[in-house]
Amino acid sequence: MEFNGFMDLPPLVDGEISLVCTAKNNAILEKNWVPAYVFDICVNREIVGLINLRIGHNEIIRYAGHIGYFVNEEHWGKGYAPRAVKLLVPVLAFHKMDKVLITNSLANIASQRVCEKIGAKLIATETTPKWHDTYAEGWRTTNIYEWEVVK
Repeated sequence: MEFNGFMDLPPLVDGEISLVCTAKNNAILEKNWVPAYVFDICVNREIVGLINLRIGHNEIIRYAGHIGYFVNEEHWGKGYAPRAVKLLVPVLAFHKMDKVLITNSLANIASQRVCEKIGAKLIATETTPKWHDTYAEGWRTTNIYEWEVVK
């Protein structure tokens, strides 16, 4: 996939939550990192979490995923993460990304539930390579989900 630059973002809102872009990070070739968007997940202007979208595919993405998200603990259980993922659809369409990977550790049941809620399918559970950043974070096994983006 060829990267043709970041898009001018439309409002990414669903009536309650909004995604506010805080960074558009260029690829870092020496680390094999792909370009990425970083968003705050906001409710009534309060930051409740964050989500990022990585553009492209390589072995880093195989274990890190295209989409990563985090919701602050006091906002768990409100369904913000799956809604935030779905708000990325216009950005995914712009970059012609019809299928994306979302990964999580075996211990992260909440992230697995997010994948189920958006209709992502578990395609593999693999040993995390020692060279990957998530290995240093304690992941020894990685769930790899594929989400077929519905536009």
